[in-house]
Amino acid sequence: MLASCPYIKQTFSAFILIFYLAGCATPPKPTVSLNSAAHQLSLEQQDHWLIKGKLGFKSPEKKQSANFRWQQTQDQYQLNMTSIIGTSLLNMRGDDEGVTLVADDETYQDADASHLIWRVTGWQIPVEKLRFWIKGQHQNKDQVITSEQGWVSQLQPICDNCENWLINYDNYKLVDKVWLPHKVVLNNSLNNSQLLIRINTWDLHE
Repeated sequence: MLASCPYIKQTFSAFILIFYLAGCATPPKPTVSLNSAAHQLSLEQQDHWLIKGKLGFKSPEKKQSANFRWQQTQDQYQLNMTSIIGTSLLNMRGDDEGVTLVADDETYQDADASHLIWRVTGWQIPVEKLRFWIKGQHQNKDQVITSEQGWVSQLQPICDNCENWLINYDNYKLVDKVWLPHKVVLNNSLNNSQLLIRINTWDLHE
């Protein structure tokens, strides 16, 4: 088991969740009517992408924020997180076999990416499932609320170690003929934490 890293956690704690994550206005809903099954199939086919944006983590004990860059290539991913002023906070690379994380000039490895990022930073991030959830893609057993436009507006995952997550989606935009969310809010009922993701750019050609 990895030892806890108080210095790194204190570094993250210095970056307080501020107004730019909260958002001041709700954009108008697009006028579109999708076939939900066809839309899910198009999401499933997107396994090469790059997103950039902002993360906000909130728990009863703390509020933190960071800029992020996530690149996905099939089952391989790279996650980079930086402070508001551009200082590197962590670099994570992984796949289905394991993950390596570098933070504060220290290197950590684990088979469980979500556990590793929690041990190092204190953030609750469902890394393994997020590559699907970030797109609004659900699995057959999941409980889903579909919007009038045809995309997922709320997702209650049904899988091992993920039943405690509830995910809400907003601000869908058309990216290369695929409608993708640009605001994703993940609430964890187990520890009363919230992960807010605001995506500035989607690139489906990476």
